[in-house]
Amino acid sequence: MSRNRLLQILALVGLVLLIGGCGANKEEATAERVLAVRADVLQARDLELGLTYTGSLEGERQAVLYSKLAETVDSLWVKEDDRVKAGQIILSLDETGPSSKFREARSTFENAEKTYKKMKFLYEQGAISEVEFDNAELGYDVARADFDAVKQLVEIESPIAGIVTAIDVRPGEQVNVGTRLATVATTKTLRVRFGVNPEEIGFFTIGAPIKVNADGVADTVNGTITTVASSADPVTRTFQVEATVDNANGVYRPGMFVRARYIRDHLTDVIAVPRRAVIQLDNTPTVFAVVDGRADRRRVTLGSEIDGLVIVSEGLSVGDTLVTLGQDYLEDSVKVKISELGE
Repeated sequence: MSRNRLLQILALVGLVLLIGGCGANKEEATAERVLAVRADVLQARDLELGLTYTGSLEGERQAVLYSKLAETVDSLWVKEDDRVKAGQIILSLDETGPSSKFREARSTFENAEKTYKKMKFLYEQGAISEVEFDNAELGYDVARADFDAVKQLVEIESPIAGIVTAIDVRPGEQVNVGTRLATVATTKTLRVRFGVNPEEIGFFTIGAPIKVNADGVADTVNGTITTVASSADPVTRTFQVEATVDNANGVYRPGMFVRARYIRDHLTDVIAVPRRAVIQLDNTPTVFAVVDGRADRRRVTLGSEIDGLVIVSEGLSVGDTLVTLGQDYLEDSVKVKISELGE
């Protein structure tokens, strides 16, 4: 084969390959784009429209004990979680301290008591007058009252029967007037208070139920609204609401930080979609449905949000296939492939 003939054949092969390559590129350029998405088939739902607030628990009856002396803590007579009676000593302060005047009051009382007993005996024997006896009795009563008052400052008693929910000091610790010492509370029924915004206070009525839960506690307990403030707090600008909480199982404690959920409305047969499925296009809430394998852009009217869902009042129907992942990359009528379909 001559050299010229060989060159002609190679040129022809190159032309064929070039033409074939251009055809492939043209075919690729005209191929329709297909986007993979995740979608859900919409169903009607029944939902509770709730309001959630935070607060801390207190005993239905609760006594917080404060020091009325600047003294040293001498002894603790109970520990946390102990059940105590009304009048039982919780802790005692140093009775020898300079501010307690305990020993002085006790000495005065003991002397007055001896004098009273002596004068009573003499009066019964007719050896002294009634006036002398009355003076001795009065001195005794005054000394006893003074000693009781000083004793109560040193020996801190629980004013109620309940459970010791907190001991805030330790033996040997120096306390000042107003130092918090301990807390005693009833725990079978607890109270919770929380602030409610002005635009929401109208939903609350006395006797309405609430549910209370806390992190780390498996059980949710029931409560009842007992007080709804008629005016706002001047500092927080919120309305105080109080509820009692059933704690018969004893899993909750005074002082715990809790969430109180109040159900203000029950919704039936509504369409609610994941909030992430709604995007803003042209400043309008928009979703994409899948119709005959293509993205169908829908403008929607939204309602309340509930636990990550938003209610759609217009734009979607039961049975629609809603794109829930991948919608950010869609355009109207783009061909889509559903990679995962849920309900």
